[in-house]
Amino acid sequence: MSLRKVAWIALAAIALSSAAFAGGNIVFVSLQDGVKIDPATGEYPDMPYIYLLEEEGYTVTTFYNASISTASQETLDTLYNADLIIMGRSTPSTIYMDANKYAWNDIPKPIINLELWNCRSSRLNWFNTTSMVSNSTESSLVNAVINEPADPVFAGLDVSAPVPWIQGAYDAVGATDAGNGIVLAQMETGGTPLFVRFEPDFEFYDGAGDVPAGPRTVIGNGRDNSGAAPFHYYTFTLESEKVFLAEVARLVAIGQTGVNDRKPASAPSGFGLSQNYPNPFNPSTTIEFNLPAASDVRLELVNGIGQVVRELTSGTYAAGRHHVAVDASGLGSGVYFYRLTAGDRVDVKKLMIAK
Repeated sequence: MSLRKVAWIALAAIALSSAAFAGGNIVFVSLQDGVKIDPATGEYPDMPYIYLLEEEGYTVTTFYNASISTASQETLDTLYNADLIIMGRSTPSTIYMDANKYAWNDIPKPIINLELWNCRSSRLNWFNTTSMVSNSTESSLVNAVINEPADPVFAGLDVSAPVPWIQGAYDAVGATDAGNGIVLAQMETGGTPLFVRFEPDFEFYDGAGDVPAGPRTVIGNGRDNSGAAPFHYYTFTLESEKVFLAEVARLVAIGQTGVNDRKPASAPSGFGLSQNYPNPFNPSTTIEFNLPAASDVRLELVNGIGQVVRELTSGTYAAGRHHVAVDASGLGSGVYFYRLTAGDRVDVKKLMIAK
C-alpha cells in the first residue's frame, strides 16, 4: 500500500474518531426552481439526500448560484462557513465552467460531489475526460469492488466480495483512470470509479492545471440533472448509503476540526514542478513546486528565445510543497516558460499570458 493511501486511512480514522461532534452544518447545492418536481413525492428530487442528512442530525442549508465567481461576499460566506458542501444532482453542469470552476476549486472546505457530469475536464476538471456513460435501466444493480478495505468508512461491511452499490438507473464518468485521486471503490464490471478522494493541493491529474484547495470526494450512484420523472437521483443501496454517511461524517469532522490544515503525511516526496494554474491567465497565476529536501531555489520566467525576463523567487526553501504567486503585469501576451533550479535539479514548464 502506498504512503499516500496509508496517510488517507490515518486521516480518515482521525476524522471519524472526531465525528462525535453533535451534528454539523452542511450546504447542499440544489436547484429548487419549482420546475423539477418528483410526482411520486411532490418534492424536489434532491430531497432524499437532504432528509437523510437531517435524520442524521445535520443542519442542512440548500444553496444555488449560477455564477459564484461574481457572487457577493455574503453569498460566498454561506459556502465558506459550512463544515461540508455537497453538490446535488439537480444543477446544470454548465454552472461549474470557466471562472466558476476556479471559484469552486478554490474553496478550502470539504466537498462531496454527487453530480458526475460536472467532474469532466470541460467543467470542474476533476477527471481527464469529457465523456459520460448513462444507463437508464431501472432494474440495474451495480456492484462495487472495494479497493481500500482498511478505510474506516467501510467498517461493518463485508468487503471480501463486491458490494451492492447502485440499484436503478445511473450515470457514470466516462473514464477508468482517476488521475491523482485515490479510488476507494469502482464498478465490478468495467472498472469505472464510483468513490474517489482527491487530496488538497494536488493536481486532479497530471497536467490538469486545476488543484483543489480542500478535500474532495466523488460518490457516484444515480442520474444527474434528469429533466423528467422518474429522476433516479438517489439510487444508493443500504451498503453504499452507509458508506456515504460515513464519508459525510469524516468530512464534516475535517471541516469542524481543521484536520486538513495539518501538513499531510502524504505530501509528495520527490522533486517536482507543477503546471501553473490558472493557465492561460491574466495577470495572475500560481506556480507550485515540491522539494524532497531543503534546497537553494531559483524560479525564473523565460521567453521563447531563452532570455530570463523575470526572476520569480530565489532563496533557501525547506522540504515540502511551496506556492509562488506570479503577477505578469507589464509582460506581453504569449507563450513563456518557467524554470525551477534547485541544487543540481532543473525542471521547465510552459505557460501562456492571454491579454
